[in-house]
Amino acid sequence: MINKRVKEEIKKYHKPNIKIRFGLGTIAIVSVCLLILVIATFTQIKISFNVPDGGIISYLKFEYIPQIPAVLFIAALLGEYWGLFTLILYILLGLTPWYPVFALGGGLSYIFQYNFGYIFAFIFAIIFTAKELKNSKSLLNIILAVFYGVFSIHLIGILYMIIIALIRHDNWEFIGQWIYFQSLVKILYDIVFGFLAIIIAKNIRKLLWLVLG
Repeated sequence: MINKRVKEEIKKYHKPNIKIRFGLGTIAIVSVCLLILVIATFTQIKISFNVPDGGIISYLKFEYIPQIPAVLFIAALLGEYWGLFTLILYILLGLTPWYPVFALGGGLSYIFQYNFGYIFAFIFAIIFTAKELKNSKSLLNIILAVFYGVFSIHLIGILYMIIIALIRHDNWEFIGQWIYFQSLVKILYDIVFGFLAIIIAKNIRKLLWLVLG
């Protein structure tokens, strides 16, 4: 039987705005979340489907990297403060020449890669997602958190890519194709997997209340 004090602690933890305290348990969970993000970066899920192309059915195949769902998972599990800490640590590690944790390597020169805008946008996704989930974790709030997180990443990522492409004098056909394959084709999967990631994180957070609280 769970005694009254423990029941009150559990009830207190599930109230909104409860802050995760600093401790060895929190550092351990942050480290695990950082590892999850790195693993997601190098995980490729092969996806293929038929699409209409001027009356002719074409076969589209691409590799989906579940980075964005991992980011939403971290936001839902750790909240704004520790979620940001984890993401900033990930970016700083990637910008060093010793820890190539980005998909195409690492180092300061990675800032000029087309896809660095998506990585930079992870910071904003953490903020928007965590704030939306802060006061309530209802189904509506989860859906809004997913949309805010996913669309902020793709919007900032696309704008950043266009700036880099214009600096390199790339043509608009290349820009359009890049946006299509990096965002338009994958955004629905980010929404679906992102929603599932938040649901999973929400339940894991309940199990970790003794560690994080």
